[in-house]
Amino acid sequence: MSWSKTLSDLFLNERRKLEALARKRCTDPEQVGDVVQDAFLRLVRLPAPDAVEKPAHLLFKAAANIMIDYNRRTFREWGRDGGELDPEHPSSTPNAEATQAETDRHTILSEAIAALPPVTREIFVRFHLDGRSYRQIAHERGMDLKTVEYHLRDGMKACRRHARERA
Repeated sequence: MSWSKTLSDLFLNERRKLEALARKRCTDPEQVGDVVQDAFLRLVRLPAPDAVEKPAHLLFKAAANIMIDYNRRTFREWGRDGGELDPEHPSSTPNAEATQAETDRHTILSEAIAALPPVTREIFVRFHLDGRSYRQIAHERGMDLKTVEYHLRDGMKACRRHARERA
């Protein structure tokens, strides 16, 4: 079977599952479509697609990595001072509503992080705010990569749950 036919079948059979997964894992619901598109684009751009034994597995792995990148970027943006610029307001100073929304988002995120168990909180902060890799954290804490991954996944779920409850 040709690679383009494989990708077409993947799109028809796995797109909805991939969207559902992205809706669960993305901190920003507007990123869902981008995650799905970027995951398929990574497969389209593979230099040697014939070497891929499990295209669906690779698709979901690519999507998981993209979601991690998007979530990391979102948390970093939340951690910065100031609000986003509104294209309807050309002023470089955010309006009161945008400032309040940003303050509320910071408060919710801070509360969510503070509510994490100590080890999970430390790993979560090192990864999302300090920009350390899984490997660096595992080495610093003397734990394996799976344990770091568990804490990060657990922390992300808890933060999302907290944000939903507060919304």
